[in-house]
Amino acid sequence: MFPKKVYYGLRFVLALAILPEGKLRGVAEIAENEDLPLKFLEAIAVTLRKKGVVDVKRGAGGGYFLAKPLNEITLYDLMIVLDDKMEKPIEKEGNNANKAAGIFLQEVRDDYDQLLMKYTLDKLKVHYTEENDHIMYYI
Repeated sequence: MFPKKVYYGLRFVLALAILPEGKLRGVAEIAENEDLPLKFLEAIAVTLRKKGVVDVKRGAGGGYFLAKPLNEITLYDLMIVLDDKMEKPIEKEGNNANKAAGIFLQEVRDDYDQLLMKYTLDKLKVHYTEENDHIMYYI
């Protein structure tokens, strides 16, 4: 249902979200740590930067960081940026059956968009923290 680009984008944002305050991380380091394809992640990072989700500090000691808090970034924000299908217009021209189908699909898309807007990415970090709490180390 969700394209890999969105899945990888979430992992990229999460990798930045778990950094200590003021720390930055490069795309290559995140790609290696998360076992993600570097070129693909670089393209995602550039797209997210252009849309204001993340920002970058260039030069020595530089890297990416979140441009705003997780509770201000919704799943819709990532989807609209990373999923090309989200902005494709729904056809509502032609015969009555085609118009009816288009109107119906537009209603569904509008509801889907509203649902995605309800989910802020701070919940992503909560799930990550909960998963880390389940890890047990044995000696």
